[in-house]
Amino acid sequence: MAEAEARPVRVFFDASRLVARNGASPTGIDRVDFAYLSALRQAAGFDLRLLCFDALGPRLLRQDAAARLFESVTRRWDAPSSLHTDASFLRLRHWLESPAGTVRPDLGTTPTPMLDAGRLSSVVGGAARRTGEVLRLGHLQRGAAIPSLYLNTSHGGLFRPAVARWLAASGSGGVFFVHDLVPLDYPEFCRPKEPARHAARMLTVSAHARQVLVNSAATRQALLRHFAGHGLRQPPVDVLPLGVEPRFNDSMGLPPLRPAVPYFVVLSTIEPRKNHLLLLQVWRRWIEAAGPAAARLVILGRRGWENQAVFNMLDRLPLLRGHVIECAGLGDAQLGVLLRGARALLSPTFAEGFGLPVAEGLASGTPVLASAIEAHREVGGDYAEYLDPLDGSAWLQAVQDYTAAPAPRREQRLRLLAQYRAPDWQAHFARAIELLRHTAHAG
Repeated sequence: MAEAEARPVRVFFDASRLVARNGASPTGIDRVDFAYLSALRQAAGFDLRLLCFDALGPRLLRQDAAARLFESVTRRWDAPSSLHTDASFLRLRHWLESPAGTVRPDLGTTPTPMLDAGRLSSVVGGAARRTGEVLRLGHLQRGAAIPSLYLNTSHGGLFRPAVARWLAASGSGGVFFVHDLVPLDYPEFCRPKEPARHAARMLTVSAHARQVLVNSAATRQALLRHFAGHGLRQPPVDVLPLGVEPRFNDSMGLPPLRPAVPYFVVLSTIEPRKNHLLLLQVWRRWIEAAGPAAARLVILGRRGWENQAVFNMLDRLPLLRGHVIECAGLGDAQLGVLLRGARALLSPTFAEGFGLPVAEGLASGTPVLASAIEAHREVGGDYAEYLDPLDGSAWLQAVQDYTAAPAPRREQRLRLLAQYRAPDWQAHFARAIELLRHTAHAG
């Protein structure tokens, strides 16, 4: 088997999400997509091909088009931020280093862009083609010319019938990365169509996966529970924790931030599941009681969906304007500077598959106050502090304690953080590459 697994493996990587999201700031799932693409481009023994799905099925990108897509995403996500983002960061930084009462700058608000499959034609243009080579993938897998796999690390488009039809017609098995079961376990936090779509995704995964990868034991447990509860086939499921980008600890020459007023950071899209409403209510109560002595809150993330109560508070409540600010689209180095200057990162979310902001905060040496959910405890271990996401009084007491001078509660966390070791992509891909290679040859 070891000799057989030394042979090259052809990987058909589903780049549909990367194409659709190329113009937007990366989410956690985007980061995983890009990390896998980057790793497979460099890994020895892999023949990487990119394909995208539209309503008619797969389109294979020519190698020159695949290279251009990778370069485009790299420029947008991996390189230093744009001048526009730099300007926003500098204005935010100036405000944080200014005394209480300084007028908050208007950095603008950016809604989360919807995935647009129609961008495939404009982004890829004539560089993608329908191909019998892709449709014969199953024969390639069985024919011993070169073992091949279909790899999907975003799982977003798996609800589309075209994907399931192609997988069934080609006879091709695949490897799928499942990020969470939130739409099925917590449908109240999702768009109306999302639970049915996610059920369709998991049906496709069950039917066609040779191997499933997940980000946490919590996600694995939820996935297996779903399979068992619906009488679905259970493929092998392995846990591979996500890595933290090393750029969070590389300031790229940016000087440390010296805040004039203590501040806290929340790092996530502004959507109902993330529980920004609790934080805004906490800050309202704090400002009403303490006035200018209340700390500042920096919300780093785009505006999402179905969260009008939060948007109304941010836009219409004068009390918050001197203390709460939104900023989206910053680069990792800038996020790292903001995290390292904060009293703590706050993550009161109701549900997560992994909880990447918790790991990013801890990796930056910043204390973390997180909701007491299974995924957070798995990622943060003994290093983060956990609170009930419904207990506003506990959150208010915690942020006040972390702001006090001295702040023994915060100092205790800082002492623990000296021992923290962040999960890294190197360990993730050492295992992922091994599983991909084994799965391809075992098929």
